[in-house]
Amino acid sequence: MSAPTSTSPSPAQTDDIGRAAVDGVRREPVPAVVRAPYGRQNLTVLCAQVLAWAGLLTTIEHAPNLAIKLGLVLLFCFVMQGVFTMMHEFFHGIAHPNRRINYGIGVVGSTLFGTAATLHKVNHWGHHVRNRTPAEQGEFYHPHESRLGKTALYYFAVLGGLYLSGLVFPLLSVLIPYSAVRWLSADKRRNTYSAAFEQFRPQDWVRMRLEGVAMVLFWCAVVMWGPWRWQTLVLAYGAFCVSWSSLQWVYHLRTPLDVIEGAYNLRLPTPIRLLFLNFNCNLTHHRQPHLPWQDLYSHSDQRETQPLWYRWARVLLPPEPYPTDPSRFDKRYF
Repeated sequence: MSAPTSTSPSPAQTDDIGRAAVDGVRREPVPAVVRAPYGRQNLTVLCAQVLAWAGLLTTIEHAPNLAIKLGLVLLFCFVMQGVFTMMHEFFHGIAHPNRRINYGIGVVGSTLFGTAATLHKVNHWGHHVRNRTPAEQGEFYHPHESRLGKTALYYFAVLGGLYLSGLVFPLLSVLIPYSAVRWLSADKRRNTYSAAFEQFRPQDWVRMRLEGVAMVLFWCAVVMWGPWRWQTLVLAYGAFCVSWSSLQWVYHLRTPLDVIEGAYNLRLPTPIRLLFLNFNCNLTHHRQPHLPWQDLYSHSDQRETQPLWYRWARVLLPPEPYPTDPSRFDKRYF
C-alpha cells in the first residue's frame, strides 16, 4: 500500500525539537526531561555492549572455520550498530540525566566505534536540520554536477567512506586550526558534512581533538597489547565500516524532500531490532528527536514500514538525474 507525502506533520506527530529542526535551529534545544531509570538502563546496556565487543572479537579470532567467522562478523556489525545507537542517545543528550555521565557514555561508545563523540554530535544535529535538502540528496545528481563525479563520491561514501571520514578527521583536526572551518564549510550547499563545520564552536573543536587523541591512545594499546591479531580487527571493523556507512542513508534515500517526513521506519526481525536499539524507527525519531530508544518502537505505527533489507538493496543503486517534479514523491508501505 502507499501513503501520500505529508509535508506538514501534525503537532501530535512532531515534538518541539522536530519543529526546531524544520526551522533550521543551529544548536539543538536541551531535552526537557531525561528519565533516571532509562539512564541506569543505558549504563547497563553500554557495559553489555563492551563485553559483547570484546567477546565477539575473541570468538572471531578463534573461530574454527570461515563460515562461523563470517557469521560472527555479521553479529559484530549488529552489536556495533547498537553501540552507535547509544552514541546517538548522547548526541541528543538523553543517554543519562547526569550531563557528565551522558558525555561519558558518548565517549566510551565513540572510542569503541572509532571516532570522536563531538564530531558526530555536531554532524548529527546538522543532519536533522538539513535532511533531504540539496546537501543531503546523495541519490541524485543535479544539472550542475558531474554524473561520474557524483557517482564515484556516492559509492565511496556508502561503501565505507562515511565511517572512514569519522575515523580520520579527528586525527587530522589536531593539525588543523579552528579558523579553517570557514574553508571547510565552503561546499555547504551541496555537502552536509561540509555544512556541519559552520556549527562547530571553538570549544567543540578542542573537545574533538582531545577525543581523537584519546581514541588513538586506546587503539594503540589494543593493537600492541590486546589479545587480538590485527587481521581480526581489520576483518571485523572492515565489515562494520561498510555496513554502517551503507545503513546511514538507508532510511532517507528516495523519500519525500521534507526535513522531517523524509525518512522511513524500517522492519527488522525482533532480535536484530533489539541489537540495533530500535534505530530502525528512524521516521519516529525525526518526528520526536528526544524520544528515548526504549520508546521508539512503541510510538511507531508498524503498518507504515518497509523491510530494511529492501531499502538497503536500493542504496546500492547509482545516483540518478534530479527528478523534474520531486514534490510528487510518495511513501510506499508493504
